[in-house]
Amino acid sequence: MIKQILLTATVVLANFATAQVTSMINDKNVDASTKVYGMAPLSDETKAYEKFNFMLENAAAIQLGKPILEYGYQSSTFQAQENGVMIYMVKDKKIVDQWLVNPALYNVFHDGIPYSFDADKLAVLADKYPLIYKEEKRQYKTEKEYQKQRPALFADSYNLIITEPDFTYEGYFDVQFPQNEQFKNSEAAIAYLKPIVEKLTKKKFDINYTITEKNILDRTQFTITVAGEENIYKKIKLDNLQKGDWQSLSYEASIFRKAN
Repeated sequence: MIKQILLTATVVLANFATAQVTSMINDKNVDASTKVYGMAPLSDETKAYEKFNFMLENAAAIQLGKPILEYGYQSSTFQAQENGVMIYMVKDKKIVDQWLVNPALYNVFHDGIPYSFDADKLAVLADKYPLIYKEEKRQYKTEKEYQKQRPALFADSYNLIITEPDFTYEGYFDVQFPQNEQFKNSEAAIAYLKPIVEKLTKKKFDINYTITEKNILDRTQFTITVAGEENIYKKIKLDNLQKGDWQSLSYEASIFRKAN
């Protein structure tokens, strides 16, 4: 009877332990286009964790990485390092999932939850599939300019991860409101502007009050920023309000490039 109880307990514990193990790589999130990269931060002057940089770019490499990238039970250590190692799952050069590995704390964060993880095993992947990378930032004046160069960016095999420019807004301008009975606070100023702007555009826009030096030091006014298409700036009529100059946005693509 005692042996039977011990055997049952052993099976339960074994099943529990198995259930606690999860791999970053599984059949549901991997297809022929999937690549996985381990990247220590370029900003870390100590370069302490560059030894963990790796790239898994084919089926054989990803299969090797599957057991190595397993993590365990949920950790009670809700701490992270500034120089932790990022692991990115990438499809078509875009990040589809990510994990933050903290080698000194023996944990990995996924979706804000820490799990137990020993980063030393990443050295196996780094030795077999080493990665040296750099980051490039490229500026574009217009969406048309970017779209013209985009095919070449994505065709370049050295470009591992591309964060594309955000073309939501063409630019922005400021509107200064006096602080008075009509505009007692920034919320009142924004509420006044919103229906005016809505009539001028069908595209996305944003109206916000930012804690700038002017807004902090000059309490007799509220400077509100309107971001959107330039057509808003050209058409808007604001009686007795000061409208600033139009400021075009510069669009930036961030690219992680292989350097080895």
